[in-house]
Amino acid sequence: MLGISAIMLVFNNKDLSRRNFCSPVSAGRMNLQFILANFAFTISCWVIMVGVGTLMGIRNGLSRNFAYFLLNSIVFTLCVSSISFLIGNLLKNRNAISAVCNVVTLGPCFISGVFVPQEFLSDNVLKIASFTPTYWYVKANIQIASLTNLNISNFRQIAYCLLIEFGFALAFFAVSLAVGKKKRMSNT
Repeated sequence: MLGISAIMLVFNNKDLSRRNFCSPVSAGRMNLQFILANFAFTISCWVIMVGVGTLMGIRNGLSRNFAYFLLNSIVFTLCVSSISFLIGNLLKNRNAISAVCNVVTLGPCFISGVFVPQEFLSDNVLKIASFTPTYWYVKANIQIASLTNLNISNFRQIAYCLLIEFGFALAFFAVSLAVGKKKRMSNT
């Protein structure tokens, strides 16, 4: 989250963005390049984290549900990438990135079941947490961990969580593109 936000902050510098928009590259094409670059950075970070986790997990034996955990983690990673893209488009101050990223990451973790299991959280807290992608990531992980056999109803529950996470990713990307366009219009 810090990496993408910091990169976007640099490219959203008023002078640099004005120079970029004087180029013959259209704004849509430039946004596509930003998205693809962020996607490449995101996938690279995900591959490194999964590689390290896999190496550590090989000693203990990989779970039968490993592929589902990977699928859930890549969808959540895309969601976090879109949030980072939005933060990078919203912030103007380099010093604020660290504070905002800490609040945006740790806040949902506390109420979604990352630090405290979801069964110990109250219903009201879980209702509030359900408005965050972290809640759905944790819920999917709980469901994947409890899988003993894969049938259509188990897969539907997991797919439901994954679709909600993916919906959050699309929503954050859409909002960040709208914010970027508004910034671009105000800078010209």
